[in-house]
Amino acid sequence: MKLRTKLLSATMAVAMCVPLVALTSCGGEERPEARQIAFEITPERKAQMDAESDTIRVIFPGLDSAADEWRNKAVVRFEEQTGKKVEYIPTTFDTTEVTEKIYASIASQNPYDGVWATSTDYPLYYVRQYAEPIDGYVDLEMLESNGYLNRGIMDDFYKYNGQYYLVVPKNFVNPMMCFYNKDMLEELGLEDPKELLEKNEWTVENFHEMASKATRDVDGDGVYDSYGIATVYENLWQDMNHTSMVTTDASGKYVLNLDSPALLRSFDYVRDIRYNRNGVWDNAGASSGMAAFAKGTHLFLLDAYWAIWQLYQSTDPNPNFNWDVLPLPYGADNTEHYNSISSGGMGFINGCPNPYTTATLIEYLCQEDKYEHDELKATYGQYYTEERQQLSTDMQEKAFYSTSYDALITKLGRDLLQDIGYGKDNASSIERWRATYESDLSRINATVEWPEITSHDPYTFDFESNVDGWEVGPTVKEATVTQATGADAIDGSGSMKLEFNPDANGSTVVLATLAEQYRLYGYSTYKVSFDYKVVGDMTEETQYFLAYYNLSTKKQKDAVYFNLEASTDGSVKHAEITLEPEADNETVFTMLIGARKAPGTLIIDNVKIEQVRAN
Repeated sequence: MKLRTKLLSATMAVAMCVPLVALTSCGGEERPEARQIAFEITPERKAQMDAESDTIRVIFPGLDSAADEWRNKAVVRFEEQTGKKVEYIPTTFDTTEVTEKIYASIASQNPYDGVWATSTDYPLYYVRQYAEPIDGYVDLEMLESNGYLNRGIMDDFYKYNGQYYLVVPKNFVNPMMCFYNKDMLEELGLEDPKELLEKNEWTVENFHEMASKATRDVDGDGVYDSYGIATVYENLWQDMNHTSMVTTDASGKYVLNLDSPALLRSFDYVRDIRYNRNGVWDNAGASSGMAAFAKGTHLFLLDAYWAIWQLYQSTDPNPNFNWDVLPLPYGADNTEHYNSISSGGMGFINGCPNPYTTATLIEYLCQEDKYEHDELKATYGQYYTEERQQLSTDMQEKAFYSTSYDALITKLGRDLLQDIGYGKDNASSIERWRATYESDLSRINATVEWPEITSHDPYTFDFESNVDGWEVGPTVKEATVTQATGADAIDGSGSMKLEFNPDANGSTVVLATLAEQYRLYGYSTYKVSFDYKVVGDMTEETQYFLAYYNLSTKKQKDAVYFNLEASTDGSVKHAEITLEPEADNETVFTMLIGARKAPGTLIIDNVKIEQVRAN
């Protein structure tokens, strides 16, 4: 089935603003311009989406929604053409942070909808029940028939018990490749690695020898200025030898593979390149491999396929030398020549509240990926050659990625690799970390335990008689919390009035906190709503925020920033803000209100703090 023809009414093409003040609220935020690409939503799918929420919540680790990036373009187009809203849950790339947020949202019975994940996240997301299958929701046949889907990689990495857990756009697959400086190779009189590959001699041993010969003091000042290898990836020698620290046993349980001859040989490779041949893999290259290679001072760069164009998008200066690319060298135990392949895509979070809307966003993302790569081909065609595209396709036929398994243990096993890199022997290094990794896998193999949820009635405050339970933060200067009455009151006979001197408090001020009797519990999504009037002039830099506040340490956590509207005519406004759940059911949290560069008076009334339980 080919791509369906776009058939949307003009009214449906306008994005709807929902009454939620949040990081991704409508208005005021710069968003990338959407590509004009046709996409039809069938009547059946539209009816399914209409029955779901107008807003879906998605985790894009490390992605700023304002960035001019292809996934953001897909989101903007999705919003324009469906009338739905995508709320980004902010996270970094840190796996612990992302998984804590996912776990907390599921435990709170208000799970997020989707997450952008990679081959480093699986099988972790599957075995810990962070994800659920996408079968029956995403139109895989349509995506595949249009060339928008990479079914082979999904089969290799994201299919469990016959069901798919991640949808991989056709081109979001990156074989890990060896880039090499052909000019330096000729200068050194070394054989082209492609010729070695054809003779089945492109081995780790030969690769190390060539890298050593490239590591030189060219100008005679006693300091190396030419190096063998640049890369940011520490685990590639395991991939080269088709092995990993973790594997599965006959029952499907995850077990340590630390005594495998293939793994021990990969450790020998790491020790050889990092310790025995000290300086060949230089420190500058390890921290910024692509930039180092682009300068022409490194013979080899080990990086993902996308470095073909990133070498010209993200470096200064761009390479001004001849280079080429081929697969990573093959270790002695990798006799079938498996290749290191990383990939990514989007899937459902377990309990996804809006599966049909989220599935539609996934389909938009897969389509957008094709147009992004068409643009890359047009821009970087001289580097993004047919030969290199075919090489990528061929390498994917035998795909392997060691960190898919090693992500199940602490720091992906990097602590052990660091010991090896410092020259320690295999046996002592392994025994130092064996118990830690066994403990990790014991937890992974155990049944997932979900916390007991503490539910409570909504906290409501109308401030009719007092403002008890609210106080000025301990570090705030020249500030008061009082009851506003008479004409100052928003509703009834009383409201809460927060007053402070902005000049005395710098750019950020904590205005008030709730006392301990109004505890916020972990594993709860809270919706905080209130009426308000801002008294004074606001600027584009004015921001307010809500956060969890630890009463023991006096520190805030996970602030949510939002904008309030100025009450220039004295009118009353209304706000609703969502506090995302915390993976913590022991700490006594309360709520903190703060502001940045805000006018000195805020009147609040009809505060309601309620737990949200969607599923």
